Amino acid sequence: MSLRVGFVGVGGIARRHLREAKANPDVEMVAYCDVALDRAQQVAEEYGGAAYQDFVRMYDEQKPDAIIICTPPFAHGEIEEEACKRGIHFFVEKPVAVNMELANRVARAVADSGVIVQVGYMFRCSPPLIKLRELLQTHRPAMIQAHYYMPGLPSPPWWPKMELGGGQLIEQATHMLDLARFLAGDVKTVAGVTATIHDWTTVPADYRPEGLLKHSETFEIPDTTGLVMQCESGALGTLSCSLVPQVSWDVGFKVVAEGLLATISGASACWVGDEQADMPAPEDWATYVQKDFIDAVLAGRPACIPYDEGVKSLAVSMAGYESVKRGGVPVHVAELIG
Repeated sequence: MSLRVGFVGVGGIARRHLREAKANPDVEMVAYCDVALDRAQQVAEEYGGAAYQDFVRMYDEQKPDAIIICTPPFAHGEIEEEACKRGIHFFVEKPVAVNMELANRVARAVADSGVIVQVGYMFRCSPPLIKLRELLQTHRPAMIQAHYYMPGLPSPPWWPKMELGGGQLIEQATHMLDLARFLAGDVKTVAGVTATIHDWTTVPADYRPEGLLKHSETFEIPDTTGLVMQCESGALGTLSCSLVPQVSWDVGFKVVAEGLLATISGASACWVGDEQADMPAPEDWATYVQKDFIDAVLAGRPACIPYDEGVKSLAVSMAGYESVKRGGVPVHVAELIG
């Protein structure tokens, strides 16, 4: 039996999900919705199915079994809630929201409806990282150290607006925070500090707005952030991230545990100590998270990254920002959930 699947948001990351769905023999792609109707029409012509600008109309006319949501962070909310009302299962790209009030509200709708949800934290589905997590059950984690440095600002106009994208800590570094939770367990407290170093409003000499940007007329987010976290297990964690313009991407992740030192590069991992290994991720590892969702819906089982996991990872980011508001004191993550 094929699963009737629709898409809400067909730009950006949706292109990868569209290709993956097309390649899955268990999927029938039936409809595509986007605020830019012409974009939805182009995708419908390419993949087959109907184009919409109104997702509620798409739900009611096409009656999909499941939807894949690839909208910008600020657009979440009604898309998920209306799906819950109709019993439509959904895959949602991270972050699940830009504030905890909305994330908690959708979480209640998900729980009440019983729909199957998968959040797109794809690193959790990488075999090397799953193996590392298994090792950390017998090698107690002591420190998670992550950094995410990018050489400029992404071009979507919502990115530099806090209320629309949530800044780098919510929109991007959430992958690192979720992976820290996946490996070392839930985060208890977060202390944060932020800064804005670059002068984003001054146009650099000979500036060409190509690729990552060095200039923004409406820059409302910090460009440099540091977090210190304490896990429920007692392990500590740090995250530093920055988008101050420089010359190169640099993303790193290390885990210190009793008898084990692990280094993560992308979705691959290596470790030394009582056990040693160098495990590269399969070439198609990024497809596993959508495939698990489709398989879960067909089998009627929970997906491997349910909605409440997305809420918990968002809460770590939000606790960092809340700590900044409170002068850098540690904030308990649990007070933001529910």
